[in-house]
Amino acid sequence: MKNKRGLLVKIFSLLVLIFMVGCGQKKDTIENYPNKPVEIIVGFSAGGGTDSCARLVFEYAGKYFGQNFAIVNKPGASGEIAWTELAGAEPDGYTIGFINPPTFVSHPVQRDTCKYDMDSFKIIANMVTDPACIVVRASDNITTVKELYDSNATIGYSGPGTSESLMLRQIEEVVGKTIDKIPYDGSAPSVVALLGKHIDAVCMNVSEAINHTSDGTLKVIGVSSRGKVKVYPNVKTLSEQGIEVYNEAYRGVAAPAGVPDEIIAKIEASIKKALEDPEFQEKAKKQNLPLDYLNSEDFTKVILDIKANLEKETEKGEW
Repeated sequence: MKNKRGLLVKIFSLLVLIFMVGCGQKKDTIENYPNKPVEIIVGFSAGGGTDSCARLVFEYAGKYFGQNFAIVNKPGASGEIAWTELAGAEPDGYTIGFINPPTFVSHPVQRDTCKYDMDSFKIIANMVTDPACIVVRASDNITTVKELYDSNATIGYSGPGTSESLMLRQIEEVVGKTIDKIPYDGSAPSVVALLGKHIDAVCMNVSEAINHTSDGTLKVIGVSSRGKVKVYPNVKTLSEQGIEVYNEAYRGVAAPAGVPDEIIAKIEASIKKALEDPEFQEKAKKQNLPLDYLNSEDFTKVILDIKANLEKETEKGEW
């Protein structure tokens, strides 16, 4: 009995030692973080809007982080390939990913085959909030969204299952009228069709509309933001037009679930400092990036709200 008790004491002591060593190693890892470059998975092709935004943000975040950030493009399935890889990455803080809600959120809601959900990630920060808007030709007499829907118009958009598709369906529900929706592979071909008078309007993001409105070819008749958009202070929001519909695209960053909070905080702080950098802000302005910093807690709340809304809308049917 005495020998058995002694053996149990030794086993317990060994387990305590292993636990203490593990805790020490974890503490050492956090204190020394980062000691090598951090990989950022981007779910869209090099040269696109998401890629350009990621490269600009993390060029400057690296100044305040102590290590470089390396962009790795993993395009395909509207970001799902990249976000699936991010969800399965080692939670050591050396692999993070650029995320694009609401698309980032809609995949697990809409696709039964999606291999990640929101519990697969720790949200770090948001950098850009880009509302959708509806544009028409500058020479047209249409000035409001309701006028557009009253005119038996056609509108270009990015296709079924997108946030634009959901927004247009929600507008139809509010105004009690439908509009003929024509899918295009991005905003560029839809604008060509609009200028060629093949369609009457286009639903696109504000950042995509700026160049076309500044040169006087198009005008915005409504934005889907919750407040006024700085670049279009005289344009009424949908809400101000009596249409309680909101649609905003976000560009932010997330890490795999399990990354220590201390590491998340270090990355978050470097992003915040980058967005406050005057030189960065000047370059972001040239890229038409509507900067909107949200910290980890606030951005997480936004994403969970988007998830709840998408689940509710999906119960009504496909969009």
